[in-house]
Amino acid sequence: MRGKVLPLVVVDRPGPEDYSSTLSIQTNILDARLKDETIPNTLVVVEHDHVYTSGRSSPFLVPTISKCKDVRWVEIGRGGQATYHGPGQLVAYPIFSLADFEKDVHKFLRRLEDVVIRTLSCFGILGERIEGLTGVWVKRAHNNSGEQTYRKISSIGIGVRKWTSYHGLALNVCPDLDYFYAIQPCGQDGTVMTSMLDILGDKCPDINSVRSALIDSFTAVFKLQINLDQKPTQGEISVRKRARPSWLRVKAPGSPEFLETKQIVDDLKLVTVCEEAKCPNMGECWSHGTATFMIMGDLCTRRCSFCSVKDGSLENLSPLDPLEPVRVSQAVKSLGLRHIVITSVNRDDIADMGASHFDKTIRAIKKLSPDCDVEFLIPDMRGRKELVETILASKMLKVLNHNVETVPRLYKTVRPGAIFQRSLDILAWAKEILPSVKTKSGLMVGLGEEKEEVIEVMKRLRASSVDILTIGQYLQPTGKQLPVLRFVTPEEFKFYEEVGNSLGFSHVESGPLVRSSYHAWKHTASNDSPRTDDYNLKTNEIALAT
Repeated sequence: MRGKVLPLVVVDRPGPEDYSSTLSIQTNILDARLKDETIPNTLVVVEHDHVYTSGRSSPFLVPTISKCKDVRWVEIGRGGQATYHGPGQLVAYPIFSLADFEKDVHKFLRRLEDVVIRTLSCFGILGERIEGLTGVWVKRAHNNSGEQTYRKISSIGIGVRKWTSYHGLALNVCPDLDYFYAIQPCGQDGTVMTSMLDILGDKCPDINSVRSALIDSFTAVFKLQINLDQKPTQGEISVRKRARPSWLRVKAPGSPEFLETKQIVDDLKLVTVCEEAKCPNMGECWSHGTATFMIMGDLCTRRCSFCSVKDGSLENLSPLDPLEPVRVSQAVKSLGLRHIVITSVNRDDIADMGASHFDKTIRAIKKLSPDCDVEFLIPDMRGRKELVETILASKMLKVLNHNVETVPRLYKTVRPGAIFQRSLDILAWAKEILPSVKTKSGLMVGLGEEKEEVIEVMKRLRASSVDILTIGQYLQPTGKQLPVLRFVTPEEFKFYEEVGNSLGFSHVESGPLVRSSYHAWKHTASNDSPRTDDYNLKTNEIALAT
């Protein structure tokens, strides 16, 4: 191992999380690391929902305990045989360059065992190795004879691609051991498995304490360093961050106009996506007396990996406020707006997902400010066409915006609750229902997408008759969201703008600080007739220009 201390990115996922979601995150980070060696070693820590996984060419087994028979099986690209992951078990996936660790897979495995042994020692448990068997074991007395036998507390199985590791280790903190007993984990009798709870009883630490100790053990054993100012907590991503490039630096807000807008928003008890999503353009937009209002509360029923809006559930969501449309209309009139953007959280808990609330809001705005153009930025409404019809029922909407956000390959990571085609359908339906409405969509870049994938999304948006396109740099809003994998240059944004214009969008807003509402009032000022589609991806001429 090199003598210097290396930086570490920790992706600490809240759980229990579906195995496929984590696998997708892990695969995307691995692919990004293989393409960009400047991305630091990355550790994904998670607690999974119930799943059985099997290594390459290892057979699926039929569980012998009835409650385990419905648990799904997933074949994955690691070594080793079948095992179980589930609530109460911590799983760590080190996506590390073995070039930093002597390019020796066997020594790497021993270091992973050292991580577990060190973690267990923090809680008074002596973890040990057994010659010829990968993993960590503890001595346990047999219930009847008192004879000391070894029980397995941690399983390890990794894959290596181009000297970069993936998959990793699982530490049993307090899982239901019946799920192990129902199969032959790692080719052994399930009863060989044990847990910290099995050993410590009511003195077993909570899983978050073990999580913290496990991450600390990784940094100690592998000589890595997380952000010096902040250690990760559950659900956070702590990154030793690279400095943002100069083109992404903005002035702190504070102009008199900004403060006046803030006062109006606060007085009317309104929520703005500018604040909730920590938009970098808030200072500029609010200084011009514009803001994007977010209706239906500040808690969202989806959990997108890029978004900082707080999570909502049946336990903490409130009914819709019937007076909110009126308050929004009052704010529009007070600010003297000529173009207003209204968005919302996802409210999957409501029968119509808030479609009628959108309709009431535009009617209230138009009553007080008839000359104001209204733009809606809507969720995907779970792909229900009748809800799009409700949103457009007033026939007064200027722009219907729904963001596809990223390329289809990254949906499981970035938008796990969404479907790319469903988003395209929403945009196509809007044109079909109200031909006069301008349709609009937006993309974030810097999450691991390829340039050709972005162009393909642009083409599919135009095929769905989308008029307006926005493309901006993804910026990690807080430590809880996905890290930035790449800062896209202004030149590449210019390239996307040129491609978009050639595809026939009536307006393309493409730049590092662009968000879907940025300069929204300009987006409908372009020629209503889209340009001819004179760009052909097959020629590859534009794609190679940069």
